[in-house]
Amino acid sequence: MRSRRWWLVVVLLYIACFSSGCWLTEDTRLKSWREWIKVPVEEGKEASSTAVKSNRTANIKELTKERITVELYFARKDGKGLEAEKRDIPKEEGIARKTIEALLAGPQNPNLICPLPEGTKLLDINIKPDGLCIVNFSREITTVTPGKPEQLAVDAVVKTLCQFPSVKDVRFMVEGDYVDTLAGGVDISRPLKA
Repeated sequence: MRSRRWWLVVVLLYIACFSSGCWLTEDTRLKSWREWIKVPVEEGKEASSTAVKSNRTANIKELTKERITVELYFARKDGKGLEAEKRDIPKEEGIARKTIEALLAGPQNPNLICPLPEGTKLLDINIKPDGLCIVNFSREITTVTPGKPEQLAVDAVVKTLCQFPSVKDVRFMVEGDYVDTLAGGVDISRPLKA
């Protein structure tokens, strides 16, 4: 019975010494036992691990940002006007840009469609101190069908932008040039109000 206790004491002392590192000399002592059993990372894998941590940090920052609810105006599938869809987006400088980008990304409601032609890109947006918002689209916006679809596209952009107190009027540009019309049917030669 006594020898069992003695072996138990020896085993416990060995475990205590091994886990604390006291069996190592001062020169070779490790900072912690975790470093001693650490598996070396292959070259390139550490970089991807850093990228993953960076992405996680960016995602956490994105989720913790203050958000604002905006209204995006999409066309009804039956073509009978526009319908507002509420969307939460991060509240930050350039909120008008983020809102138009969300409009171009399309609706979440399956009964709605984006009234702007597929492939249309927002090139620039500028809000002047007097409330004039100049919005510059890529050439794809001019492929909208003349008539009602063209009117819906124009109205969707104007209503979406004019929800902001800083925007009073909207003026359209295509590829950096002011245009009088997108497809020949709707006059956009002057600033438009919602």
